Amino acid sequence: MISKQSLAFWELCRQGLPLLAEAASACWERGTTFELHQDIQVAKSVKALIDQCNWEIERRSSAA
Repeated sequence: MISKQSLAFWELCRQGLPLLAEAASACWERGTTFELHQDIQVAKSVKALIDQCNWEIERRSSAA
């Protein structure tokens, strides 16, 4: 996991969402993006961090 992914994982756990953190980590390790369900509320900063992680995954996938 890269540092932004680790930070996103930690922030999700800190907000009491460890299962969501595990799901996000698993997606990123497979090289796929992670999408939050609409009914799950997280801080805007965490959502932005997840978006950055997804962007990095997409960038790596398109470069390959």
